[in-house]
Formats: sequence, structure tokens, C-alpha cells
Amino acid sequence: MRKNRKIFCIITAAGSGERFGKGSSVNLPKQFINLYSKPVIVHSLEVFQKCAYITEILVSTNPAYFDLIHTLAMKYRITKLRAVVEGGRTRFESVRNAFRQIECTGNDIVIIHDAARPNINKSFVNSIVEDSLKYGEVIPGCRAEETVKRVNKKGFVQETVERSKLFLIQTPQAFRYKTLSSAYAKSVKLRKTDFTDEAQAVESSGFRVRLIAGLRGNVKITTAEDIILLKKLMK
Repeated sequence: MRKNRKIFCIITAAGSGERFGKGSSVNLPKQFINLYSKPVIVHSLEVFQKCAYITEILVSTNPAYFDLIHTLAMKYRITKLRAVVEGGRTRFESVRNAFRQIECTGNDIVIIHDAARPNINKSFVNSIVEDSLKYGEVIPGCRAEETVKRVNKKGFVQETVERSKLFLIQTPQAFRYKTLSSAYAKSVKLRKTDFTDEAQAVESSGFRVRLIAGLRGNVKITTAEDIILLKKLMK
């Protein structure tokens, strides 16, 4: 049950999009380029704005884009935006910088989402929030359907990996404030911050994380080809 628990959303938008920009004339990071006449990040901002569960939104990004974020928030009426926070050198640092700005109690929920994943919807976010209120730490993922192989540095196949228990993990991811706070503290103490997502930090600190069904169309923009795919998915 919710019982007056607050639910915060951190959108990480500090990436420079180096892989996306290679061979492209695009100057802006991928999270700010237009997708169906709106910057990519706006698609996510609007979903979290419309989600009744969400109390506040924070965005971590490069200071060069602070004004742009505030301008977009005004234009698209993102009234839940509470802060725009300077990102760090890594994803871990960027999310933690925003996390430190949240005024929470232990059982409040923190949702973390990649700005480069614009194809989410309110129903999907609601399901993640509701499972988090019930179970605590929750992440969405899709089962690996194709054959998976491990290769060596020279590109030769070493083995075919059993895929029945392999999942491709997405965002948004949801955690109790006290869990994420503890995971951050342990990670810093051990000087281990090279996590690919917050779930890995939480797992490495000994907490259980529940997996729920992800969305096949919840594509993360990495290359220009992903934009082409999303334009087909988001028609």
C-alpha cells in the first residue's frame, strides 16, 4: 500500500552520445534531438508528468543544457520538475548527484529512467510503481529470445550460452530510498562505482531485486538506426 509514500523520478540525461554521433551531422546529444517534433527527453517527461503516482521529477544533465531543460519544462508544462542537477563523469555519479537532492523517508520510492528510452507509457510506469510499492526493488526486462554466444577478443566463438535465464534489462527501475542509499554508501566505501545500472549496485550490496515484464518496444537510443526503429514503433 502507498500510505503517503512519495515517489520520485530521476531521469538521467548526462550522456554525450558518442556512439550515436559517429558519422552523423547531429550536434546535440541524442536525448535532445527531435523525435516526432519533440526532443527525445520530452517523451519521457510527459509520461512521468501524467502518472499520478509520481511526486517529483529530477533531471541530471550537463550544465550546458540546464536552460534547455527548464525551457522544455515550461513549453510542455512539466510542472513536476523539481530540479535539474549536474551530471557526473559516469552514469553512477550522475544518478547519485540527483539522488542526493531528494528529501525522502526510508520507504519512499525512487524511479530511475534513461532519457534515451522515449517509448514508454503511463500504464507501464504504473505497473512498475505498483510492484515496487509491494515488493521493493523492481526492474523490467525482456527474455533473450535469440541465440547468445560468448566470443573471445579476436572474435571467435567460445561457447553458446544457455539463454533460458537471460533477460535484457530496461528502465524505469524502482527502488526504496533506504535500499538505494545503503547501496550507494557500500559502493563508495568499497570504491566500486563501475555499475551499468543502479540494479547492479543494489544487487552487489546484497539486496534482492524483482524482475517484471519489460516492453519490447522500450528501445534505448544508441545509434542513428535506433531512431529509425523508434519512428516505426511510435507511429
